[in-house]
Formats: sequence, structure tokens, C-alpha cells
Amino acid sequence: MTYKHDGTETTAQMHDEQHNGYSFTKRRRLHPAAIIFRFTLALKETVFGLGIGFIVTMKESFIAFLLFGGAFILFLIGYSMLSWWRFTYYVYEDELRIEQGVFIRKKRFISFHRIHKIDMTANLIHRLFKLTNMQIDTASSSGGAEVALSAVKVTDATALRNVIQKGKSSTDSKEKSSTENKEEGTILSTKKVTWKNLFIAGSTSGSIGFMILAVLAFGPQLEQVIPTSALNKTFQFVVTLSIIFLVVAICLLLVGLWVLGIAGTMIKYGNFTIEKREKELFIKRGLIETKELTIPFDRIQAIGLEQSLIRQPLGYVKIYAVVAGGSFDRTEAFPVLFPLIHKKEVTQFLQTFMEDHVIELQQDAIRLPNRSRKYFIVKQLIFPMIIFSGLLYFFPSFAWIPALLAVLLGWYGYMGYKDVRVQTEGKSLTFQIRRLFDRVTVMTYKRRIQSLKLTAHPLQKKDGLMSAHLSLIGSSGLGTHYTVSHMEIEDAMELAEWFSYQQSVVSEERQIEGDMLCEE
Repeated sequence: MTYKHDGTETTAQMHDEQHNGYSFTKRRRLHPAAIIFRFTLALKETVFGLGIGFIVTMKESFIAFLLFGGAFILFLIGYSMLSWWRFTYYVYEDELRIEQGVFIRKKRFISFHRIHKIDMTANLIHRLFKLTNMQIDTASSSGGAEVALSAVKVTDATALRNVIQKGKSSTDSKEKSSTENKEEGTILSTKKVTWKNLFIAGSTSGSIGFMILAVLAFGPQLEQVIPTSALNKTFQFVVTLSIIFLVVAICLLLVGLWVLGIAGTMIKYGNFTIEKREKELFIKRGLIETKELTIPFDRIQAIGLEQSLIRQPLGYVKIYAVVAGGSFDRTEAFPVLFPLIHKKEVTQFLQTFMEDHVIELQQDAIRLPNRSRKYFIVKQLIFPMIIFSGLLYFFPSFAWIPALLAVLLGWYGYMGYKDVRVQTEGKSLTFQIRRLFDRVTVMTYKRRIQSLKLTAHPLQKKDGLMSAHLSLIGSSGLGTHYTVSHMEIEDAMELAEWFSYQQSVVSEERQIEGDMLCEE
């Protein structure tokens, strides 16, 4: 056993002995299954760029296509194996060290104290070999994890996470460290989503609309793959069918897409569990691909409620968080705290898990004046009507389509006008707006707001209106932006005064601190 010069045992060695022989002081490689993940990633990154070359080669000569494709696959396999062999990780004192690179060797040293969250995910291949993908984020991470250990045994990942967590608190006093370690592992509250709510979430997610758009977008591309003769025969067959059969077939297709949307939601959010701990929220979810997310409380910038058009009359919302830095699910703009919950239960949920971010819009919250209504309605009508007016010239018999569309868009614009509400209470700001087809309610604190800008175009100035633009720190590093449009100018100025008061107080405090330092 080795000791440091001050007579104390190194942090890494102490932690290794505490974890039943899990030694991280020696260089370790990932599980060989990492070769599969590396190969899949390399194939995904290169196949799009080389896709045109493959198609041209296949048309010229099938043998050349096989030779070219085979050589390319063999190269990727060899590169993936070398990449796995050259990737090592180990713990040295209070650092996690990574060495990687096939042609260019890269070394990365990450101090335990810079690590603010560790997430774990496991897809089918991971679960088959009892592995996990360990993602380690630091305060400087933006748009992706600082380190990703793509294939680590679950037992090793748990032991390494414990080593890092204990190493982060090792600089404190022994008494304080032991107290924090007990508190940090304690689960204060927990809540699990029910299968009934998951079914409702899938039924009202609106994913069927995205599937239809995907079919319309990629449908024309099938002509490049399927022979023209086959397409012509299919079209002729469809034309000969009766209208009743076509209606039934379309209905069955829509039902099938709806069922797929429900299945996708259940697979993604199945076994969803949220736990409140001393300094963080811990979320675990997924049936096929399990994910474990850690969200430190001090990184949360705002809490939001999201309601789609279908969920609004039912009274259900999705709760999410705006988190600064780090990496989360790439398929979501914000990490989801709970996929579906009734509005009546939101206050209790937030009081339990986020007592500082309770969302309650009062009756006296600021609303928009009546003269703002026309801006919301005209904004929705102007561009579609310009397009449909041109089509109406060539197809006058279909005049009922733009008329119906105008009614729907006008109603949607009016709903956007009615939804807007703003409320300041002490140091907190709560506002409600409409984004695309969703009603969004956000609660934050003014210390979290990075900037607040007021704008007014000539028409707004004439009507005495202004728009407020707020910016928060987002997980991608680009920030998260919200706009409250067409406010009464007095209300907008009052909001700016509320925000600028904090800035002036902070400036005065900094000036006082500077004067005191100068006197010293």
C-alpha cells in the first residue's frame, strides 16, 4: 500500500478498498460490446455521405458494389476494434483519466469536483450483457456529455459512481462528509407514473400527426427505390377499389398509427420513476432502453408545464425542467420530470419535489388588452391565405377549404391571445404563452433570467403595445428563449422595472463590496 507525502492514503486507493475489490487505479478497457456501438456510430456517421457513391456503384456494377461495400465494412470493423483497444480509463487521486484515439492520442483529466451529474442508459444490447452506458457531465458540458463510457458492467459503473461521489466530498471535514454522504443517498420522496396515465399520454401525444407528416415527406422518395412499374400497378389497383373500402383502409391506417404512438410512449416512459434526494432529482425510465438521469437542484433554471391541444380539455399536463449545462435526452428539448399528470395534482407534485417552483397563476395575473387580439389572429391567417388565394384562382370549386382553414386558424390565433398571462410575485416570475400547438406555463426566478428585452414595431407603438423577450441558460449552451408578445406598454415597463431592480441592487452590492476592499 502506498501513501502520499503527508502520510494519508490516496483517495482512489481508499475508495477502491471500500468497494470489495473494484480497483480503478489500474487502466481499464470497456466491455468488448463497445466495438458494436462504435461500429454502429461510425456507420451512421459515414453512410449518409457515402450513400450516393454506393448508389452510383450499384447501378454501374453489382460486383463493384459488393467489393466496395465489403471493403468499407471491413475498414469500419477494424477501426472500431482499434478504437476500443486504445480507449482506457482509470482513477488517479481525485481525477478520472481517459486516454483514447486511434491515430491521435488524446488524454483527458477530469477532477471529481467538476463532475455535477452521472447518467446511465441501457439499450437491448446493454441489457443482454448486463452493461450500461455511463455519461459523465461537468459544469462546462454543453450539447453532449463530457465523457461517455459506452459499455461498462453495471456493477463497475455503480462502484465508479460511488468512488466519484465520495471523492467529491473528501475535501470536507470528516464529520461534515459523513453527514452529507448519509443525506445524499437518502430518498426523500418518490413517485411512479401509472400505466393508465401512460396510455392517456400516448393517446394524446399528437405523435400520429408527426407520423403522417413523415409519410408525406418520405413517400415521394420511394420512387427512387421501388420500380416505376410496381408503383403504376399499385396505383391502378387502388383506383379500382370502392370508396367505402378506401375509407375503411384509411381509418385502419390512422388507428394503426395511433396504436404505434401509444406503444412508443409506453416504451419510452415505461416504469417512469422520479426520486427526490438531498441535492438532486433522480429519474429512471424506459422498457427497452432504460435511462437514469440525475438533475442537480442548483442547475434548474425554470419549471414548465406543457399542454397540447388534445390534453387541454382533459386537464392533463407534462412537467419539464429547464436545466443549465449537461446533456440529456436528444429527442427532447428539456428533461421531463413527469410525462403526464392532472392539473389538480401539479401543485402537490411541485411542493413535494420542487418546493421552490410552485406554479400558481392568480386571477389578477396580467392579461393582454383587447387591441392585441388582432395581431394573433392576423399572424395565423396572413401567409396561409396568400398561398390559398393563388390556388383558389385555379380551383374555384374548392373554395370551402380555405374558408374552413381561415376559421380554424382564426380560432387558433384567438386561443393564443387568451392564453397569455404574466405574474410577478416577489422574486419569482410566472408566465403562460402558446408555442406552436402547445400551451406552455413557465415559472422561474429573476436571478435565473439572463436578459430581458422589450421591443415594439411601428404598429405596436401606434397601439401602445410591446413584446418582452426573456432568455434563460439552456442545456445546449445556446440558451432558452421565450417571448410574451403584444403586452400593454405599462405592463411591459413594469416587468422591465421588476427585472432591472434586481440588477441595480446587485450592482450596488458589488460597489459596496469593492469600496470595502479598497478601504482594507
